Amino acid sequence: MSYIHGIAQTVMPDDYLDNCMPYGNVKAYAASTTIHDRGSKNKGLSIVVSGEVKIGNYGLDGSYQITTILRRGDTFGEFTLYASLARTHHAQALTECKILQIPEPAFHSLVSQHPAIAAFITRSLAIKLHAALERLDDIRRLPTHVQLAKLIYQAHLTSRRDFIPLRQSDYAERLGVTVLTAHKSLTKLYDMQLLEKRYGGVVISNIERLEKFLKESSSLLPI
Repeated sequence: MSYIHGIAQTVMPDDYLDNCMPYGNVKAYAASTTIHDRGSKNKGLSIVVSGEVKIGNYGLDGSYQITTILRRGDTFGEFTLYASLARTHHAQALTECKILQIPEPAFHSLVSQHPAIAAFITRSLAIKLHAALERLDDIRRLPTHVQLAKLIYQAHLTSRRDFIPLRQSDYAERLGVTVLTAHKSLTKLYDMQLLEKRYGGVVISNIERLEKFLKESSSLLPI
């Protein structure tokens, strides 16, 4: 794997999701409803069936910093099952959503009867750990505008579209910077002609040029 992440590989295929359905209960959440809090020790696997889930944490000052947004086929809660660890983030319904909740005993039955799903979840966890370590390295080494370009490129990999819906406040939270800093970084990417401004988002001007920019800016030996 190079300087980009295999994001789509962590999304559970629909046939696997169908196989998981009998092992849990689907619960509906209204937008802004809490799904679980940081520190919860409730063991179980959660899978997004529909809608969007916001994952992040609140600071002592009450500010919220988003880590990621989960959509259909995304899973969370694995650490509670594999390592008996408390949940590290606050999960909240960003839109109306449905979540398949699989409790620990049912999860063990699921993976014993469907080894392909067990292998998928293990591989997905490895990819997520790889992405988390690379993101930590980005924070330590890369300028904000390069981090922003990388997040936008990753969104392209997931959607396979050149138009990326973009709210500067969301990306500011993802980067852990102010909206003003995010705006300045975005303007720099416009000036470099890597992105074009559009209503409600941005368009990647030339995907090959963006890939070349990210590769050169990362300044790491390829993996």
